[in-house]
Amino acid sequence: MRPFKTFRIPFYLLLTFSLIFGQDHSINFDGNNDYILISDHSQLDLTSDYTLEAWIFPETFSWLAGIISKYHTNAANGYLLRLTNQAPHTGLGFDELITSTNILNANQWYHVAAVKEGESRRLYLNGIEQSLSGSALNASANNNPIRIGSDYGSRYFDGRIDEVRIWNIAREQADIAADMDSTLSGNENGLVAYYHFNEGEGNTLYDQTGNGHDGLLVGDPSWSDGYTLSSLLGDINFDELINVYDAVMLVAIMLNHEQGTELQMNSCDTNQDGVVDIEDIVLLFEWILDLDMSSRREISSGEYNLLDESIIISSDGDIGGFQITLSHRDVEIDLSLPPGWDYSRKGNRLVAYGIDGSSLPNDFQLSIQDPQAVQSIKLAGWNRTSVYAKKEIIPESFSLKANPNPFNPGCNITFILAQSSDIEISLFDISGKQVHFIRNSNLTEGEHSIYWEPKNIASGTYFVRLYDGQNYQNTKVVFLK
Repeated sequence: MRPFKTFRIPFYLLLTFSLIFGQDHSINFDGNNDYILISDHSQLDLTSDYTLEAWIFPETFSWLAGIISKYHTNAANGYLLRLTNQAPHTGLGFDELITSTNILNANQWYHVAAVKEGESRRLYLNGIEQSLSGSALNASANNNPIRIGSDYGSRYFDGRIDEVRIWNIAREQADIAADMDSTLSGNENGLVAYYHFNEGEGNTLYDQTGNGHDGLLVGDPSWSDGYTLSSLLGDINFDELINVYDAVMLVAIMLNHEQGTELQMNSCDTNQDGVVDIEDIVLLFEWILDLDMSSRREISSGEYNLLDESIIISSDGDIGGFQITLSHRDVEIDLSLPPGWDYSRKGNRLVAYGIDGSSLPNDFQLSIQDPQAVQSIKLAGWNRTSVYAKKEIIPESFSLKANPNPFNPGCNITFILAQSSDIEISLFDISGKQVHFIRNSNLTEGEHSIYWEPKNIASGTYFVRLYDGQNYQNTKVVFLK
């Protein structure tokens, strides 16, 4: 099996996406004495409802590290959003409330949003609400400045911060998730200060609302790449790498094992067709494995044949993955995939894909309790082609059977032909590989029986396949020794 690759996103892609999204800078704080100072103003004394938002990229964790703070230590009032590394977890603190579990990792982009509505507090990580415990600060006015990258004293943030937004309204979760990876105009209702960090140089961070709440860089913070790295296609866990961990998350989000944010859904849609499906999984593995597509055959057509308790999948190209949609969730499927392939299923949806760059064998057969429950099968090629397979139903006149079954030493293969035909009868193993050729004959219309006794074949489960030049029929047989 080919090893998985991990690759860092190249500079030309960073530049391309920076130009597209327009959010290409952030401030990198060293965790020692760096912060941004914003002068006190009555507009920033948020004593009723408010929302604080930022993109953060922590590199190390200390006991406490401020993200956005207007905090008066003597009176313990104001507002405060910060990292907290209070044992035994690393999480977020909102005022004096803290998250209860380990939710943060170093060197990964996160969107954080703190909301006060009346006496209640809510905290969101990547658009998903987190549980909080503890007691909140008194939300009264104070004459302290706002600090970004520090709360007070020596509680400094180590890492990057981008897209800071301060609102005098309590924003809803849906609104936060909808625009957390978008650039705002600055004129949005309730927005009192907004910093997109795209200056890229100098010691001033400009407020984009027109309210004049500009910030001064204190210490020696440096300009760095912004959070748009997390928006790059395929980087689903926001760590600036594209690897198998992103593939695992893509499959989980696609099948609703995990709830993906709007930003993650955009990253999952690797081919940018507006739908997250098997095509995106296959394309992501193309990137991870850095596959050469020059020898891969494009998919222009495909079909699946319904048998009594199985399905045969075939195509004119190289299949890198397939997706099955069933009419109901209780259908049993026995999926004996070839080496280098994996699958995942939830309810009535199943996806299978080559994790090592191998293609699905043509005429691949899978066992299924109720073939008629299959609503659709989508085939995805390694070279960004895809097709919905056409359903073909094997004529009942074939009536292919083996008797006895299981058998030893031999069995009678019986079938009915609707018309005179050139037929081929072959034996395949459960991976879809042909292991024996049984018969090639021109036979007349009617019922036929052929006695077959295998030679030099290991005991096990096989499929006998009859082909009349137009249609296939398969039946499962078990050979015992």
